[in-house]
Amino acid sequence: MTRRLLRPAVAATVVLAAAVVGCSTTPRLQEPARDRVVLVTVPGGVAASSSRHGPFHEFNGRATGFSHDDLGAALAATHIGARTAPAAGTEVLAATLDEQCWGDVARARERLFTALPRPDAPPREAVSATAMYFRVIAGDPRGEFVVLSLLAETPQPRARGGLSRVAVAMRWSGRDWQLRVPVPGPSVYPDTTGYRLLGPTP
Repeated sequence: MTRRLLRPAVAATVVLAAAVVGCSTTPRLQEPARDRVVLVTVPGGVAASSSRHGPFHEFNGRATGFSHDDLGAALAATHIGARTAPAAGTEVLAATLDEQCWGDVARARERLFTALPRPDAPPREAVSATAMYFRVIAGDPRGEFVVLSLLAETPQPRARGGLSRVAVAMRWSGRDWQLRVPVPGPSVYPDTTGYRLLGPTP
């Protein structure tokens, strides 16, 4: 029989569990860990991440692997959307458009590459979200298509008395979510009534 060595943290957990079982005959149920959705800095801006809903893979500045449900679609929208912004840089932007987007990709590419970051662009702090919210407005998040409304709390729309709102269409490709491009421009929305918080987790 092949013996596998346990890492110290795993070994300690096994020893602790054995001690509990040895001291009591009453089974103890372990409460499942609470999912935490947090905001993270990514190429192109800010996105929301979850240990249970994705992204599960990050490489070359990109993020993939999201759950096939409403939260997974919303998280994917924030990650893919940020990486299709001019601030993401040409390499990440091009790869994201080619592999994680659908719709009029050629038009989106032309529009975005002609809008690459300029010296007079607003500072990142002025457009970075400090909280994000979402709701499903059409489609089925466990099916092939879903349309989401995303809200982002950023200094610019907050100064105008609201939040930045954008509607995005997502498609399940059979293994992951894809974002429809071009994405419509944002508008100012007054409040978060009817929306779910994406991050940060309170």
